[in-house]
Amino acid sequence: MLLGDLTLVTDVPEVFGVSREDVDGWRPRRAAAYRAGTRLRYVGPIFAHFDTPIPERVEQVLDAGHPVVYVAITSSPPALVRAVVAAVRPLGASVIVAASGHDLRDLEDDSVTVEPLLPSDKIMPRVDLAVTAGGQGSVQTALASGLPLIGIPPQGEQDANVWLAQRQGAARLVAPRDAGTDAMTSAARDLLAGTSYRTNAARIARIYAAADGDLAGVSEHD
Repeated sequence: MLLGDLTLVTDVPEVFGVSREDVDGWRPRRAAAYRAGTRLRYVGPIFAHFDTPIPERVEQVLDAGHPVVYVAITSSPPALVRAVVAAVRPLGASVIVAASGHDLRDLEDDSVTVEPLLPSDKIMPRVDLAVTAGGQGSVQTALASGLPLIGIPPQGEQDANVWLAQRQGAARLVAPRDAGTDAMTSAARDLLAGTSYRTNAARIARIYAAADGDLAGVSEHD
């Protein structure tokens, strides 16, 4: 039910953890349970690139020279975003929040900037840490930017995405129930201070750049 004639696996073997030969060469064991010719194909990461410009006041935060935490938990309730912001405030970093439809303007002060919509692909290469819900798009945008992230996944697919990045040493998974606790503060502190997370994210960024979500090799006959 979840497979098309050709299902594209939008990741790379180094992160997904299954060899290219095993994915591209997969064939159904019970052919009668699938459409004839059902196949899988690795195509690399595919994530959004936005034409939206960065607002001037966000540019000022990015250019100020302070550590910046980017909070873009776009598929979660506002209470979760508020809890995360409260947990990272003690670290003394500037915080940029993508509100994504929520009214979070009351969070703003000298250290927190809130905008309704932000282009993550332009923001993430310029900050020090991202906090997301863990959707594949946000995780891959962060890793393609060489940026460590904290994922707070409310759903199984998001949990898997963050777990894969954590296994590579480029992310930490924090349960939603811990978003406003010392566990969140501690995780953010570790990722801001630990060079290994950024080193591992940069390693994945190089792998992603070589893969580049290329669909050119997938023909209509595949």
